[in-house]
Order: sequence, then structure tokens, then C-alpha cells
Amino acid sequence: MTETKRTLTREQLEEWGLPYELVGAGDQNPFGVAVELHREQVDTRRWYSVHRLVFQAPDDGQPWAVDYRRGLTEIQEDTDEWDDADEVTATLMERYEKTIAAWRAVSGPESEG
Repeated sequence: MTETKRTLTREQLEEWGLPYELVGAGDQNPFGVAVELHREQVDTRRWYSVHRLVFQAPDDGQPWAVDYRRGLTEIQEDTDEWDDADEVTATLMERYEKTIAAWRAVSGPESEG
């Protein structure tokens, strides 16, 4: 059975370049840092926003996700990304396709200049 969680130390996170110094998929990776696969904001609090980062770990090549924080004002710029934790739990991820329905205005003769 595949483990779906793993614990990463702050030293591992820093060594792999998380959360800001990753390389893109297809980029050269001479330093063995993590590869960024996806990043999105998942929550907003009063003083910081929460972001989810999906990355390919350099040690096992698997896609993992971690959440980190970013301060919302210059006063919170020193917000610790990992909420002052010594260890961070990463979740094993898998890619899937998703169809989204959206709405747009109809263009017609009356809307043309």
C-alpha cells in the first residue's frame, strides 16, 4: 500500500526550494530542487493568505502538496510560511482532468458598435 502522507522537515523544505525557489516542469534542474507542478490560493485570513503548492519531490519523483502562508500587508511580510512548525505534512497527489462550465455574454448585432 502506498503511503499518502509524509513528514518534511524545515531543512528538507529549504533544500528543495519550497515554497518559492522551485524549477518549472521541463526546466534544467542542476541543484536537485523540487519541480513546481501547480500553485493556487486556497484560503484567506485576516492577516495572511493560504496557498497550496503541488510539487515533484526530488527524492522519490512523486507529486506532493503542502500548504503555506503569505502575509497580506507589509506588516505581515515576516509571516512564517510554515506557521512556525518544525515539520510539515505533505499529501500525495494525482493529476485528473476537470470540466468547468462558465458563462459569458452573448454577442449579437445590438452589442456591435
